[in-house]
Amino acid sequence: MNLLGLAFAALVATTAQAAEPRTVFVQLFEWPWKSVAEECERYLGPNGFSAVQVSPPTEHMKSGKNQWWERYQPVSYKLETRGGNEAAFADMIKRCKAVGVEVYSDVVLNHMSAMENAVGFAGSPHQHFNYPGLYQWQDFHHCGRNAGQHQDDIINYRDLYELQNCELLNLADLDTGAPYVQDRLAELLRKLLSLGVGGFRIDASKHMNSEDIKGIFNRVGQKFYALHELITGPGEPVPVGPYTETGDVNVFPYAYGIGMAVKGEDLTSLLQLPSKFGVTSDDAVTFLENHDLERRPITEPLVPYVGDKAAHRLGLVFLLTYPYGYPQLYSGYEFKGDYDVGPPVNGAGFTQSPVDSNGNCLAPWTCAHRVAGVKELVKFRNKASGEFRASDVLQPEASMLSFGRGSLGHVLMNAAHGQKTFKVQTRMAPGTYCNILEARHCAAVREDGMIEVTLPPRSSFVIQDKQS
Repeated sequence: MNLLGLAFAALVATTAQAAEPRTVFVQLFEWPWKSVAEECERYLGPNGFSAVQVSPPTEHMKSGKNQWWERYQPVSYKLETRGGNEAAFADMIKRCKAVGVEVYSDVVLNHMSAMENAVGFAGSPHQHFNYPGLYQWQDFHHCGRNAGQHQDDIINYRDLYELQNCELLNLADLDTGAPYVQDRLAELLRKLLSLGVGGFRIDASKHMNSEDIKGIFNRVGQKFYALHELITGPGEPVPVGPYTETGDVNVFPYAYGIGMAVKGEDLTSLLQLPSKFGVTSDDAVTFLENHDLERRPITEPLVPYVGDKAAHRLGLVFLLTYPYGYPQLYSGYEFKGDYDVGPPVNGAGFTQSPVDSNGNCLAPWTCAHRVAGVKELVKFRNKASGEFRASDVLQPEASMLSFGRGSLGHVLMNAAHGQKTFKVQTRMAPGTYCNILEARHCAAVREDGMIEVTLPPRSSFVIQDKQS
């Protein structure tokens, strides 16, 4: 693990409330600061989550249409957004840390906004290449690579120069290699760290040269956890390796691999996924969905929560029980096909709470991180971290998968649309064990470690050492 990553420190963080590793974090997309603080106290802390990833805290553009991507177009580094102000942000961090939950802040370092003449959410006037008191024309890339009105835009996403020196969707592209720009970005990170932020998700990392990122981080002058948004795939010109020197990376293909296996009722490929994408477990952040993937076409092989619930549950079981990477869960809001729509806001433009006064989830928020079985799977991963390897792996059929975590737990998965019976070897102590996902479903492990279980269609059976 790289020096700045410190991911493992987050994974094994302990608190007065729970002296055990915390190995799973969650992205609460667009949740306002006050609601995040309450969720840390109500659910995340008591249930062993390591951290919460929150939306960008810097002042963003204001289109008047309340679109989700406004948060990813900064116009100043004031900490005032529709999610709350600086005081609320600092209070959130303090309250989350008090219950053992770190805060990872999403930050946008690659660019500013695409607006020509506008005023930001906190009232800051700006133009495309002019942000008073912060940046001017000379602080941006002007690649001039293409013809016509799009001469500064990325046209060829397989051209590394364009990818990192031209504008992504007309967003004013910062010259992140310039000392002045690096100083301003380092100042922002230092300020957030001074408020108690434990780490950062770096938006659009692949659109920045890895050496630029290293230069920015070096100017911060202290260590912190970093997670790079690095969307990679066949034909991508950006190598993963250099980015793992400064942080973990999102393994987007892992989400597709799980989805393809579960939807195709063939779990054979799952075991090859950890070695398929060139990212070691220590450098990988794994997930089923995030705010980008849930907006992908329904025809893609993904298993988002808002969709096929059985497929999502199977994917979640593998994500949280198989020993690879640092898992990230996701919780957002339903958008009914309008991919641009932002979260519910009040008359003043501030995001409304996802829960009522009793802590119950309010539509259109999903609260997917709270659904039945999630906290049990988080607990499983935390407690099984002492055996971070798969043992006794067996596939009786393509749609069936059995693997253990040494003597600390065992997992059975059935992806078929019909019931399946497993007769498999485990390393569990003899005794009767009940499924952590369905307490009424129990089975006995014999003296020789064998267990026989019949699973309903598209379901899982997960057991854990009673002493762990």
